[in-house]
Amino acid sequence: MKKIGFIGLGNMGKGMSINLSKQNLEIIGYDINDNAYKNLKNTKILIANNLNHLISESEIIITMLPDGIAVKKVWSEMMPFSKTGQYFIDCSTIDVKTSKSVQIIAKEKGLLTLDAPVSGGVIGADQGTLTFMVGGASKTYNEMKFLFEIMGKNSILCGEEGSGQSAKICNNMLLASTMIAVGESFNLGKNLGLDLNKLFDVISTSTGSCWAVNSYCPIKGIGPNSPADKDYEGGFATALMYKDLGLAVDAAAETKSKINYGIQTYEKYKEVTENNKGNLDFSNIINE
Repeated sequence: MKKIGFIGLGNMGKGMSINLSKQNLEIIGYDINDNAYKNLKNTKILIANNLNHLISESEIIITMLPDGIAVKKVWSEMMPFSKTGQYFIDCSTIDVKTSKSVQIIAKEKGLLTLDAPVSGGVIGADQGTLTFMVGGASKTYNEMKFLFEIMGKNSILCGEEGSGQSAKICNNMLLASTMIAVGESFNLGKNLGLDLNKLFDVISTSTGSCWAVNSYCPIKGIGPNSPADKDYEGGFATALMYKDLGLAVDAAAETKSKINYGIQTYEKYKEVTENNKGNLDFSNIINE
């Protein structure tokens, strides 16, 4: 039985770790927030006393943390206790520079690493339908692919270390911009007197079709169930999307890339986050 340590049991990590525990895998979890453990009752997941305990009990370590600062801190604390040949997989969404730097240090200690940020949100994490964008050696990816197949429906090896993070920030910049356009389209349709269910049927089956409509429609009562049906509670927080857009803006500056619409989108999410609505799902952007 494979022994997997899972660090970061919040909105995303909870569903991912539970799905792993349903297979022939021994999962030991750790989170600095004790409240995270409440969601793991009635599961097979064991709880580590500390990082040292988790490292000693695991062959594979997965991290799902809020930002690059947290990833750097946790990986730095774990590496002194690590053993040559252990696998370190980071599923957080962080800046490319930090992702590359922590993996370089880990590889120098004989560890096998991947960056594997995800797309699909909390719903995808709970249902095991995530897409993993992976950076790292092909041999390591092939050895760890079975985990991605348990936690998601798709995994793509995008290139060397940091490539997964690069793909993720490009994807999220597009998603954030698309969500604004979806909201404007439905608002125009409403003002034109259209039945929004009919408009959904048209868009979801024609050239306007996209994930933000088909799977995550931001209009209450339209399309499959989404955070919009729960007053935008839960889901993927606006503050987190704002953070991811910041990573894209920084990366664009570093690479001298032109992202005019991306910057406008970033400014909009910044405004909403600073207006104390950062806790709401990012699709709430259509109401602002």
